[in-house]
Amino acid sequence: MSKVYLQTDFLLRVIRDKNGLHNIISLFRKSGRLKCPNGYALTFNPANAEDVKRLFVFCIKYGVKFSDEEGFWHYKNGIVTTPQGIRFYVDWFDPLIFAETFLYDVHFSDFNLENKTVIQAGGFIGDTALYYAYRGARVYSFEPDPNLFNLALKNIKLNPELSDKITMKNYAIGKDEIIEFPLNPYGEGGSSAYSLAGKKTVRVRSVSIKTILEEFSIHDPFLLDLDIKGKEFEVINDEAISRFKMVRIEYTTSINGKKIGDRQVLINKLKEYGFNKIRIFKHNELALDLVDHGTIEAVRDF
Repeated sequence: MSKVYLQTDFLLRVIRDKNGLHNIISLFRKSGRLKCPNGYALTFNPANAEDVKRLFVFCIKYGVKFSDEEGFWHYKNGIVTTPQGIRFYVDWFDPLIFAETFLYDVHFSDFNLENKTVIQAGGFIGDTALYYAYRGARVYSFEPDPNLFNLALKNIKLNPELSDKITMKNYAIGKDEIIEFPLNPYGEGGSSAYSLAGKKTVRVRSVSIKTILEEFSIHDPFLLDLDIKGKEFEVINDEAISRFKMVRIEYTTSINGKKIGDRQVLINKLKEYGFNKIRIFKHNELALDLVDHGTIEAVRDF
């Protein structure tokens, strides 16, 4: 069983719940039911056990209520539905990423994104692309891991009312080249081109922001949203960034103990490109200082 389910703090929360004993036993089984604090049952089998247990972590850790009523999170027949009505297959459900996107709302950029163009890199399983499309944006999303990319396509197809607003490509973002990218067998959203040691890799196309704008004939981009695990220090040198009205960068200065870049370099470049309003914030509960990991949001007057 994945270590995420055995963290001391998480186990204590489970034990204290009224369904504690039942859930502790179920966590170590390959099939059964896990009961949320409000009594809602999450049923799992050998094929989806790990994913449903991650969904249970999401429920317990973040206090999320599941219900069959409208306006709540819902799970049935392998499909998770957000309170907004956005649907996802439970496959490779990541509690941390779904908390960032749908609880902390870290990607919020405008109350009205209708007909605005968003370029989003680090597409994972399509969660952020669907978030922006739900808000009305025209989204171009990029994910280099082919397994995650294919699941993203399935999730986008699962939402036909939003799918025509999304273009999803199996590209990495960086320089215009072909790179080796590590395959992620665990369904977590932390893959990085800087974490190749000992991992099976796949060759993927890497494209620059300039190439994206040209290839898709994007003339008036609104938002650039980067979550590319260290590659932001490469992409920041692309002057095409200056064409955007707003930039959001989730930065990571070190990967596997190796220094990748400096946060101030990102800030200085954004100022050079004309972004005169900049804020830095912590987008999740991980024990990392903002010097090392966080999100930069930059806006220029327009």
